[in-house]
Amino acid sequence: MAIDFTYNRKEYATLVELAKALPINAAQLVQWTEDSDRFAAEAGSLCYESDPNLGIVNHCRDSGHNTVLEHNIFSFVKKVPIFVARQDMRARHATYDERSLRYVRLKDGGFEYYIPPELKKAGMEEELNQWIYHHEKAFELYGHYTDEEMMENERARAILPMGIATMYTDSRNAVSWRHHAMKRLCLRAQDEIRLLYRSITTQLVEKAPRLFGDLNMPCYMKQGCGEAKTCGLIPLDQKTKRAIAYEKKLQRKHAKVKL
Repeated sequence: MAIDFTYNRKEYATLVELAKALPINAAQLVQWTEDSDRFAAEAGSLCYESDPNLGIVNHCRDSGHNTVLEHNIFSFVKKVPIFVARQDMRARHATYDERSLRYVRLKDGGFEYYIPPELKKAGMEEELNQWIYHHEKAFELYGHYTDEEMMENERARAILPMGIATMYTDSRNAVSWRHHAMKRLCLRAQDEIRLLYRSITTQLVEKAPRLFGDLNMPCYMKQGCGEAKTCGLIPLDQKTKRAIAYEKKLQRKHAKVKL
C-alpha cells in the first residue's frame, strides 16, 4: 500500500496535521493499493486463465464482475461540515474513524464552520453576520460549560451546530467508491457532497484510470438516471434514461466498430 500525507505540495508528518490543514469540505487521498489497475487485471486473468492485459479491467468493470475490483483499497481523510458527513456515512462497505468530540475539545482542532456561498454575496452582509454570530455564540457557550466544568465534553457538544467541521478517515474498496460516487455525482445530490465527490473522483482516476476512468453522473453512464424526479437540466433519452449527448457518443462509437 502507498501512503502519502501531502496536500498542496506540502508534506505533513501525521494524518492529524494533514486533516487540520484541509479547508472545510475537502477530501485527500492518503493511502491506496499500488498498481491497482494492474492488480485488478491479474485477479481477472486468474478467473479466465488469460493474459493479464488491462482490457480485462474494463470488461469486469462494465459487466459487473465486481469482485475483481474489490481487491483494491483507497483511503481518504476528510474535513467536512457535520451535515455533509452524515450523508457521506450512509455508504455501505466503508470503514470510518472520526474525530470524537466526546474526548477532543474543539480548541484542539480549531473552531471551524461552514459558510454557505449565498451568504458571501453582496447585499447579504446582515444575514452573514447572523450566521457567524450563531456559530461563535455556540462555541462560546460550549467553552463556558466545559471550562467551568459544568458538564463533560460529550454532553456540551449537543449545543454545537451541524455546520461545524468534523474530520474522519474513510476507507473502501474500489466497488464501494464507484457505487457511492455515482450517486453523489448526480446533479440531484446536495451541492456540498457533489463537489466533494468530484474531487474524490478526480483523485481516484489519477491513481487508477481503468478502475475509475468512466465515473460520471449516472445519466452519463450505462445504467442511466434512476431518479423518480430528475434534475431537469440534462435532456434524457426516454427509453434508456441516459443523457442524449451520451447516447449519441455511444452510437458514434458503435458505428466506428462496425466499420
